[in-house]
Amino acid sequence: METRNNEIDLRKVLRIVAEHWWWFAAGVAVCTLLGIAYYLRKAPKWTTDATIVLRQKDGAGTSIDALSMLGLSSNTAAEDEVVVLSSRGLLYQAIDALNLWEANSKRGGLRWEGEFRNPALTIDYLSLTEDAQIKPFVVKVKATKKGYKVKTKMGFFHRSTTRVADLSSPIETGVGTILIHANRPLSADTTYRVAHARRELVVAGYQKDITVALHKKESNIITLSTKSALPERDKALLHQIIEQYNLNAIVDKNMLATNTAAFIDERLSIITKELGEAEEAVSDYKQQNNIADISTQANLFLHASSAEQRAMAEIETQLSLVEYIDEFLRDDTKRNSLIPSNIGLSDASLASGLTEYNALQLQRMRILRTATEDNPVIEQMNAQLASMRENIIETIGSVRESLKIRQRSLQAQDTKFNRQIKNAPEQEREYVRVVRQQQIKERLYVYLYEKREENALMLAATAMPAKILDMPQRDVRSQSPKLSKLLILCILLGLVFPAVLLYLIVLFNDTIDDAKEFEQRINAPMLGQLVQNSRNAHIAIHEGESTVSAELFRLIRTNLRFILPAEAKNPVILVTSGINGDGKSYVSSNTALSLAILGKKVVLVGLDIRKPMLANYFGLRDKGRLTDYLAEPEVTIDDIIVPSGEHRNLDLIPCGTIPPNPAELLQTERVDELFAELRKRYDYIIVDTAPVALVSDTYHLDRIADMTIFVCRYKYTPAEMIDYINNMIAQKRMHNVACVLNGVKSMRAGYGYGQQQ
Repeated sequence: METRNNEIDLRKVLRIVAEHWWWFAAGVAVCTLLGIAYYLRKAPKWTTDATIVLRQKDGAGTSIDALSMLGLSSNTAAEDEVVVLSSRGLLYQAIDALNLWEANSKRGGLRWEGEFRNPALTIDYLSLTEDAQIKPFVVKVKATKKGYKVKTKMGFFHRSTTRVADLSSPIETGVGTILIHANRPLSADTTYRVAHARRELVVAGYQKDITVALHKKESNIITLSTKSALPERDKALLHQIIEQYNLNAIVDKNMLATNTAAFIDERLSIITKELGEAEEAVSDYKQQNNIADISTQANLFLHASSAEQRAMAEIETQLSLVEYIDEFLRDDTKRNSLIPSNIGLSDASLASGLTEYNALQLQRMRILRTATEDNPVIEQMNAQLASMRENIIETIGSVRESLKIRQRSLQAQDTKFNRQIKNAPEQEREYVRVVRQQQIKERLYVYLYEKREENALMLAATAMPAKILDMPQRDVRSQSPKLSKLLILCILLGLVFPAVLLYLIVLFNDTIDDAKEFEQRINAPMLGQLVQNSRNAHIAIHEGESTVSAELFRLIRTNLRFILPAEAKNPVILVTSGINGDGKSYVSSNTALSLAILGKKVVLVGLDIRKPMLANYFGLRDKGRLTDYLAEPEVTIDDIIVPSGEHRNLDLIPCGTIPPNPAELLQTERVDELFAELRKRYDYIIVDTAPVALVSDTYHLDRIADMTIFVCRYKYTPAEMIDYINNMIAQKRMHNVACVLNGVKSMRAGYGYGQQQ
């Protein structure tokens, strides 16, 4: 809308709104009806949510707290679990467990209502068309008096209807051959619907509706939520997702424990055999050498059980474990298996490397449930695992070398011990060696047996990784749509749409559409405003009538007498406009008639010689001879004056034949002679001239005029014509100009009594 001084013209805005109030009323009514229809057809939706907390691993809480103290917030483990909880693989398992592959619903009134626990229909798809195997489709069943009507719909155009007597046999439909099972008697006034789609599309649909997010960025609390018209189904689905997540996590954790148990059992079987052989060697040696001196044997065993011997046994155990791990890593058949890590390795860096490797391997296994080997993420993980594997092998080499250095040191100390007993008989020295081997095997056996028990205890005591804080529950405040909010929205839309439409109309409207603004901007006095002529008659004023149009012309007549110069005797008044259609001929005719009714002698001259219409407006057969008078000296003034037929005081001078040179014709002396003679005969000479913005004819007549009436038409004349008039006045191309605004609505004209006819 137009602005003044960079401010919105509020008065104009209110005026436009008042003029088009029924647009807003209709908009509110239509939008409200549409909103009510939408509410009656749309099943209400509810939000269902659940909250879980992840159990922290040892040390996890400490690291997160330390980061928080440093002003950092990072909880990568919880963010990874959010991705797992929202993965397609996990959702697939939950949907499959609840058998939610098809959506069942029924409609007895205006809206469809979903069925979850006990659907009315179950459909077997015996053979589907190629399109139906790819695209989603809907099967509708309705009981009739003669059987059942089965409709199928696939896309917008593919529809089919089949009527059957019963549902016991396969039915040929537009999507293929199906067999419908009714789980309960079907009501005659209810339509039942089953929506079918490929499983990946079903999973994608549920995945789009389910939101999984951290409660806070640095916390281990995760919220799962979804929204649909079936809150009972949503509760079951969220609960199943959490349960399946826990089961999968336990399986992943138990894989490591099971793998470790198999590794320990394999090594125990080897150590058991070696320990048995060592014990048999001790027994055979004693029997062969008749060793019976218990005190001597006790002293020898005491020496063999010194601190150095225990350390040697520990190093031998660690070397065996390291060798076992090295063999496991170099076995290509176990490249994608978890490495036994909780078997008592003393080196912290090696144990940490094994833990990180297993964590990445578990993550790879989890992603492989929903991805393929050629997935870029899997390929990146494979490369990362290979690099970690090489690093672990290098670490094993370093640990092995360190253990051997310690072993050589202890062997040097053991050599000293052997020197101390070298003076003992050969038989006793050999006995000490045999007992020492038996002791090493026994310690390794006991160590592995203890680790097997610890692993079995960990396997039996695995806790659920996710603890449910809030069970899946419907939020009773989350219903949508709510009727009150919907009606408010509809009312607002009903007001906004007409406002936007009016704004666009005003924005692209370049005509004069505000009478008061026109008066304020024009640099000329206003003679008055004229309302729309509802009778579509060219003559709007008659003697004795008091219509709105007649009274407004009388008002113009009164104002005209005040605006005319006092020295003007028998004035000549030009009536012009900017463009065709503004109503200058209408104004000139009725202004002349109003002066004639006042008792003045008036002549109306038609000098719009390019498009003469005056004779037609007054219904004259004689089209006039004005142009003949201007071009031919022998034509007299009496030859061109004709009675108007509307009033005895009003005469007309119609144009007549259209000349080839109108501009030159209007500049001849015959024009001056004509108006000099008319001034002698008439009180007022009204001249209907050509539009000034199209041709220059009217400017040539300014020399003989006492006043010019410029006619503009409401919502027709371009608004730029105001500037044109002001420039014309400023340049003094026409003098003593006054304006009339034509075609204003009755309520805007400012003069309201009387009946418009």
